[in-house]
Amino acid sequence: MYKNTPKPIDVVLDKLFTELGLHERYKRSKIISSWEEIVGEQIAKVATAERVVGKKLFVHVSSSTWRHELHLRKKEIVYKINRHIGEKLIEDIKFQ
Repeated sequence: MYKNTPKPIDVVLDKLFTELGLHERYKRSKIISSWEEIVGEQIAKVATAERVVGKKLFVHVSSSTWRHELHLRKKEIVYKINRHIGEKLIEDIKFQ
């Protein structure tokens, strides 16, 4: 039998990127690529995660009405992002 049991690819990638010193960059890209999964289809249709600088996520929003709505839900979205990636990487969101 095998000594090592198969591991999910995200666990393997997380370990690899940590060993290479790219852990934070990997997590940042995971936020961008998982945006719809994190916030849901409705929000993803009107808001696009663009980049992470430091601990701030920059999000392009289609209208000022949605920008206001998302600003009111900022704490909830930050919580969802950090829960999704498994650590407190994002502290603030700038809706543009």
